[in-house]
Amino acid sequence: MRGFVCAGMVGLLVLAGCGGGGDSGGNVAAPASGYPSAPASCDVSGQRAWLRDYMNDQYFWYDKQGVANAAATSMDSYFDALLYQPTDRYSYSQTTASANQFYAEGTRTGYGYALDWLDAARTTLVVRLVEPLSPVGLAGLQRGDRIDRIDGKTSVEIANGGLAAVDTAGVARSFVVHNAAGTQRSFTAQSAVYALSPVNTVAVLTAPNGAKTGYLMYQEFIASGAVAMGAAFDRFRAAGVTELVLDLRYNGGGSTQQARYLAGLIAGSAQIGKLFAQYQFNAKHTASNFTQNFVGTSGGLPTAPLEGLSRVFVLTTPNTASASELVINALRPYMAVWTIGSLSYGKPYAFLPADACGTTYNAVNLVLANAQNVSVPDNGIVASCSVADDVNHALGDPTESLTAAALSFIATGSCPAAASVANSAKRQSGTPSLGFGDISRPQMRVD
Repeated sequence: MRGFVCAGMVGLLVLAGCGGGGDSGGNVAAPASGYPSAPASCDVSGQRAWLRDYMNDQYFWYDKQGVANAAATSMDSYFDALLYQPTDRYSYSQTTASANQFYAEGTRTGYGYALDWLDAARTTLVVRLVEPLSPVGLAGLQRGDRIDRIDGKTSVEIANGGLAAVDTAGVARSFVVHNAAGTQRSFTAQSAVYALSPVNTVAVLTAPNGAKTGYLMYQEFIASGAVAMGAAFDRFRAAGVTELVLDLRYNGGGSTQQARYLAGLIAGSAQIGKLFAQYQFNAKHTASNFTQNFVGTSGGLPTAPLEGLSRVFVLTTPNTASASELVINALRPYMAVWTIGSLSYGKPYAFLPADACGTTYNAVNLVLANAQNVSVPDNGIVASCSVADDVNHALGDPTESLTAAALSFIATGSCPAAASVANSAKRQSGTPSLGFGDISRPQMRVD
């Protein structure tokens, strides 16, 4: 769930080539302001003075800020003290290098896995997600593998912080895991810079009523995934799919431009030119509010829209956030959107990242709404059909619980009676997380 406004190198070219209000084709200018574009100096006092000016002008809750903490030991903690608490559980800061790596380069440094608890008693960690091109992905780690040891640490020790974070390449990490059948294996992986796979899984499935159904597991909204996104919809078109299951269960967001493309591919050509989303700044900058419309291939869509869909089934969990929720909300004025899984995170806001002295500040700058002027609820989108996540099956497997429920819904028109309630009223606090592991969560940007 992260928010930026402008294409190009994140932070470095945040205003380069940006257009004004209305449908800008993707690049959006930050509101005009009187504060300096960068600190006068990068010493502590210079950075703090600039940050206070920025927050007083651009922060969505500028009039409800926290009290500046003169005793803060870092710029990160100084920034945190300025946030409107407890409402603002979204804003955060990061190194500009890490922002550029994710959004501009489409890469991450690490091992490429995320874990969660297998059991209610929290004794065993299980692999929930693996990045296909990551070190552990290439080593064969699979969703559903149980953790025996990582670098000699047990699940409980890992959960208690016993496993050091690694954000540099070339660090060896040992794994001892076993699969659901009990077969154990050991391997070692070296941390590395690896390419992300925004399109994680694509399949053409058959619902119980025979309907050809496209399945797309979309993991992060970044520009490097556009070609694969287009290829997925070309495959669906060639297969003659009439239904779509969009798996956003672990997608914490990213670029709203890519969200607009994904929504446009689903909505069909009849919606080109119609309103995708409204973007609203704070009370100081209402003149800069703007809208974006659905676009076709001439507007950047990676392929022609899929035609004829009257509904879409979206798989959600509390890790479904920001740009993922934007897709759901933006489509609802134009088609039926059924959510299968559990309550989403709840983030109707976006950021325009501001760079200063090697740090990128992602402070909430905008609230987003759809064509009906409806925003995502702060406490999340309630699942139409509540179903527990199923790590014992691969993503895209028609017998995996969320996917199976969607296929059943397609055939019968209703939530399957056997579906289990899965935190339908649970509200996450803080940043959504995939549990333990080294896959960090993106947030929303506006390109």
